[in-house]
Amino acid sequence: MYKLGNIILVGALLLGAALAQAEDETAQPKAQLFAISAESEEVTAEISKLPGIAPYYHFYDEQGAAVEVVPNPFLDKEYGIGPAAAAMLADKGVTVLIGRKRPGPNMMDVLDAREVRMVRRIGTVQDVVKELKE
Repeated sequence: MYKLGNIILVGALLLGAALAQAEDETAQPKAQLFAISAESEEVTAEISKLPGIAPYYHFYDEQGAAVEVVPNPFLDKEYGIGPAAAAMLADKGVTVLIGRKRPGPNMMDVLDAREVRMVRRIGTVQDVVKELKE
């Protein structure tokens, strides 16, 4: 009985710690990091038609400040480019991916699973940055 009581107590403590952590996470909204799929590394680049095979990704914070521009490292893969790119973006902390068209179903599955929202826009990277700053 003594061991069972200890197990129940430890379980209750772990559950309480998990609930406290969950409350802390809900108290502070998650910072937004935007990835814009682009045809080149310039801010004047067109937004890529298909985000999974975009040559570049431009990263911006929620105030429109540039974070970095990275080339898509998966373009030489024979298949699975979109899902690999989606996982990379999520690993970098991206919360919103911007592209002209909706990506394929495999990439969308990864984006959905990693809670990355897809937003469709037409124009240039600069247009999106202007929108973020407003």
